[in-house]
Amino acid sequence: MKKLLNFLFSMQMMGVLIILFAFSIGTATFIENDFGTPAARAMVYDARWFELLLLLLTFNLIANIFRYKLYKREKWSIFIFHASFIVIIIGSAFTRYVGYEGNMHIREGQATNQITTMDSYIDVKLEKNGKISELSEKFTLSSVKSDDFKERISIDGNEIDIQLKTFIPNAQTTLVQDMSGAPVMEMVAVGSAGMNGMQNFTLEYNSHKMVENNLLAFGSNPHPNAIVFDFTDSLRMMSPMPLKELSMMGGDAIPMAAKQWHVVSPRKLYDIGGTKLVIKNFYPAAKFKYVQGQDKNAPTLLVFDIKNGNSQKELIVKGQKDYIGKPELTSVGDVNISIAYGSKIIELPFSLKLNDFQLERYPGSNSPSSFASEVTLIDEAKGIKKDYRIYMNNILNHEGYRFFQASYDTDELGTVLSVNHDRWGMSITYFGYFLLMLGMAWSLINPYSRFKILGRQSRKVKTMAILAFVIGGSSLSANAQDLNVVPLEQAKSFGEVMIQDNGGRFEPVNTLASEVIRKVTKKGKFKGYPAEQIFLSMVVNPQEWQTVNMIKVGNSDLARELGINGKYGAFKDFVNEMGQYKLSKKVQDAYSKKPAHRSSYDKEIMAVDERINITYMVFTGEFLKIFPNPKDKMGAWYNPTSTVTAATEDSLFIKKSVVLMSQALISGNTKTADTYIDGIKKFQKKFGSEVLPSESKQKVEILYNNVNIFKRLFPYYLIIGFFLIIFLVTHILRPNFPIKWVVGIAMVILGVGFLLHTGGLAARWYIAGRAPWSNGFETMTFIAWGCLLAGFIFAKKSKLALAATAVLAGLFLFVAHLSWMNPEVTNLVPVLKSYWLTIHVAIITSSYAFLALAAILGILNLILFNFQNNDNKDRITTIILDLSRISEMTMTIGLYFLTIGTFLGGIWANESWGRYWGWDPKETWALFSILIYSFVLHMRFIPGLKSIYAFNIVSVWSYGAILMTYFGVNYYLSGLHSYAKGDPVPFPTWAIYSILLLLALSLFTYFNYKRYRSVYKTEYN
Repeated sequence: MKKLLNFLFSMQMMGVLIILFAFSIGTATFIENDFGTPAARAMVYDARWFELLLLLLTFNLIANIFRYKLYKREKWSIFIFHASFIVIIIGSAFTRYVGYEGNMHIREGQATNQITTMDSYIDVKLEKNGKISELSEKFTLSSVKSDDFKERISIDGNEIDIQLKTFIPNAQTTLVQDMSGAPVMEMVAVGSAGMNGMQNFTLEYNSHKMVENNLLAFGSNPHPNAIVFDFTDSLRMMSPMPLKELSMMGGDAIPMAAKQWHVVSPRKLYDIGGTKLVIKNFYPAAKFKYVQGQDKNAPTLLVFDIKNGNSQKELIVKGQKDYIGKPELTSVGDVNISIAYGSKIIELPFSLKLNDFQLERYPGSNSPSSFASEVTLIDEAKGIKKDYRIYMNNILNHEGYRFFQASYDTDELGTVLSVNHDRWGMSITYFGYFLLMLGMAWSLINPYSRFKILGRQSRKVKTMAILAFVIGGSSLSANAQDLNVVPLEQAKSFGEVMIQDNGGRFEPVNTLASEVIRKVTKKGKFKGYPAEQIFLSMVVNPQEWQTVNMIKVGNSDLARELGINGKYGAFKDFVNEMGQYKLSKKVQDAYSKKPAHRSSYDKEIMAVDERINITYMVFTGEFLKIFPNPKDKMGAWYNPTSTVTAATEDSLFIKKSVVLMSQALISGNTKTADTYIDGIKKFQKKFGSEVLPSESKQKVEILYNNVNIFKRLFPYYLIIGFFLIIFLVTHILRPNFPIKWVVGIAMVILGVGFLLHTGGLAARWYIAGRAPWSNGFETMTFIAWGCLLAGFIFAKKSKLALAATAVLAGLFLFVAHLSWMNPEVTNLVPVLKSYWLTIHVAIITSSYAFLALAAILGILNLILFNFQNNDNKDRITTIILDLSRISEMTMTIGLYFLTIGTFLGGIWANESWGRYWGWDPKETWALFSILIYSFVLHMRFIPGLKSIYAFNIVSVWSYGAILMTYFGVNYYLSGLHSYAKGDPVPFPTWAIYSILLLLALSLFTYFNYKRYRSVYKTEYN
């Protein structure tokens, strides 16, 4: 027993439990993606084995706190840090077992104190001789695995066994042939002019139905004037009045006498006094059965077996998540039974009255900017009647109930509030978060901590803080081409005109031009001309530009089918001689397929179709929403083709100014063109000044677009980083090789690049009016910045760290400019309008940079292992040990940032929509990454995993968890975190080659490491 307990509470077991925990939650995200959230919850998150796993981890953590005496004074920082996880787990247990969530729906002018639970329940009620016995059990249904429901309930001497036999999601009825069934007809009736359309119905044996003024009966005859159907060896019909038989294919009518039996057949039409009947299908023996349908709003059908002694019955119950369960009744023996499935109603000790629901949109757009509920809290027991405003990230908290703005009715006259009741769970968990951050911060400065010991073992660290705002560079001059383009001066001037995009954001035409040309041509420039020059040329002379090969067609088969040579086609290439769109049928076919079934050919058709539509909108002027509405300062802006309701003079200017400007540019009269461009700017200032961004913001945005600093920086980062690595590695192998002047120049260049990079981020922040990390492009540029910052911080320890981060920063910026990244500055969805966004994302993305540095230092060490020989083994050993210590330090910082950022994200979620953890794929993979790096930093306690080779190899491969968290979740899994999501992308080929290359390096390094492993055993611990 002692050996068993020692193993259960050992560090080896801790490692096994951490990896098992990580693997479980990672697998759950794929289950959720393929089978839905209920399946992931049933199989993993809500499963008993998962709770047991967490319990074992908690006991193991407690045991190791005592085993390693973390309660000693010099280890208090580590003790607080580790104890915080125990507190957080206890808080989550309170949330899981005590807290609950629900929804409150209120219409304007109404008040309610009722909420419906988010969880679904099976509610059973038994009644016998005035006695009642009840059972309510939370229950999860999924297509893969469901909870087992098998209960025995006692009432007045009876034992009632209730078991869920099966369930059918999205249930619908269908008719199927069954030899134990009865005859059934499926019929269609079309009446005279008074009948409302066509009527489809079924007629079962021994039943009847009124159709217009006719009574139809099948089998039994309830009335002498009924039209009767019967079935013996054939289907027959008898009518009290004459009728006619008509073939569906046409032909003469066949008269049929009244009050006589006539053999009838399906798919023939029978005219009875103006009412036409068609027997669609006839089943000699059939039954109605429930099957799973496609309607996601259809209820779930649960089939229960109920036993009371020798009596047994089957009860079918319909229910649905987020809807109140409707009881179904039956009697088994002398016991009355009702069962319901669905949400429950919980009554609160107070009520809310909705006074007004308010929805604000971005100007001229249907995109919500924010929505809010003006409510009155009415608590009669405490004499409270107070008005509140509930909106995204601003909650109402009363008596432990927290109300969040969740949704609203489509008519905008009602609100849906999410309600959370988790006072104890939230308080304990938040206290755990506080201890976590305190312990992490203390451990970085505690002289007895692992982090400080590693610092003393290596050379001294000097931290560099480099923050500035500098924007440099200028646009390259255009090359002369055989294209009819407008003069650059007028293009730049028109680029300063403000435009309203489809999302309601106001931006310079310069920005729109960059986005349009990049979308259409997949390049920042076209034929050497800047985007604004090409854009205005397309507006001015659309007929000529329809013949220019500028629309990218990435699929060679599609290009060949369209008769296009090369990778670019002209607008005219997509229209046939009859003026019909050539891709119409292909586009329809591509969109009709499920996303998972679309081939690369289908996706390219959809992409080309988007480029053609964008080009068409430029040619027609629909993009040019540059004219404010003089009558509605906050409304949608006009383009030259809009229906204008302004005064005559203003209307003429809106309609004619762009046309007259175009005519002037075509004729070469640039002064007249300048007059109209200036007139448009003055018109905007006169009628749109209330919504326009400041002039300084407009100028900064144009400068930001023209400089395109991030795209210009990545080649310099990559080149300088690679050359610096080559020189430093050469110096390691040949110590006499001079590199001081090379390192100095490289650091100056990288320092200037870092300042420019910082300026680019600051400019984007200023332009957008928010922190620049709300989408994929922005976070990638910020991670690149964080990488370089980490490199400068550790540059005094090792110049290789700076070289590695320079390469890494260049790679991140390169990825940011790939075709499936969207660099547009966009408006935020309401939930992202929170200061928590700035804190949470900044810390998370910074952690990615530090962990990336650890990974690339690991790669450098793997390479250095292979250069080791008898002559240089001591020198390279020292360097590898030094780099490994730096790697562990930067990994520690990265893990701390990742952990703090993840849990701060939980606080943001709790303040935004009422739950700090919901196993969303993004947050789950963030936790997966935390677990993986926690395992890596504890490997030195696990026999067999203590070697420096093991640490370096795992530091490299562990970054795959970060890549999955950032890319995999955003582009391959579904979830709440869709803000950074781009176009779906296949698994890139270069990634496969990179994995194979790393695998080869890992294996080759292992055999070289074995030759000198004795050198490291005593020097790295």
